[in-house]
Amino acid sequence: MTSQEPATSSSLFQDDDPVVDDNFAQSMGFVTSYLRAIESTREDRIVNDPFAEPLVRKERPRIEKFMATMANQVHSRPEDLLALRTRFLDEALFHRDPRILQVVILGAGLDTRAYRLESLRGCHVMEVDQSAFMFEHKSDVMKDLHAPQMAMQISCIVSNLAEAGLETSLMGHDFNPTMPTFWVMEGLLPYMERDSIVKLLNAINYLSAPGSELWADIPGRILADTVEWGGRRMKFGEDDPIHGVLSEIPWDLELQVSLEKPGTHFGRKWTPMLSVSSKTAVPYFFVVGKKPIPKAVVMQKMSPGLDFED
Repeated sequence: MTSQEPATSSSLFQDDDPVVDDNFAQSMGFVTSYLRAIESTREDRIVNDPFAEPLVRKERPRIEKFMATMANQVHSRPEDLLALRTRFLDEALFHRDPRILQVVILGAGLDTRAYRLESLRGCHVMEVDQSAFMFEHKSDVMKDLHAPQMAMQISCIVSNLAEAGLETSLMGHDFNPTMPTFWVMEGLLPYMERDSIVKLLNAINYLSAPGSELWADIPGRILADTVEWGGRRMKFGEDDPIHGVLSEIPWDLELQVSLEKPGTHFGRKWTPMLSVSSKTAVPYFFVVGKKPIPKAVVMQKMSPGLDFED
């Protein structure tokens, strides 16, 4: 992510630029919803997002043209990857410590979890994205649908995650740093330089009460080292996510799943992505993490969001 001007509708879906910039990242936000819409129509769907199709309806011809330019350069069934990524994150939110009622979705784009996940009832969901256009579009569609929200409160925050200021942005929308938080980084890290990711993680660590949790997806290093993704090179990827950039903060990390090998997840058969250049499997990881709870916090009950037993 860069500090350039955020995308508007007219600047999305440009297929002649080899740079993974903000416009491309925001275009992929529409592509993500488009793929979720496809998944939601399947009889054997593992994700159901009833809002995905309305969110992309007006842009569908441009999305399909944009995706056609990437044909044979990404996974042969990209909807499977998006379905698994969505479902694994949904599961992480469902299985989080139920006392975590503060959720921050970084690079939220057209995310609809605050409207579709029962597990977010009673939560304050803060969606952060640098594109005011994406938020305005989603708000208009949801109003037209009269979509009821699952979350108790939804805050849409315009902020560039590659720059400083996350703390100020969140504090201005009722973020409580004394309460544990679930941090979502879905489809975000590949679009950021490593230095920017480290700064973001340090901000997350600073803002997080003990017991806070995180989720992130990380592609293999090959996507950053070579021109793979639709003829583009991603900004970040690594092959050992437990000892990689996420380990820059002192959280307990766990590999939720690796998609480097064939397998079946939630009844869906998975075939790994193949590198365009080497034809080898591209690693892809989903990682969960938790900020340790010091004994002193437990004994003194210093974190009001976690009701520790004596």
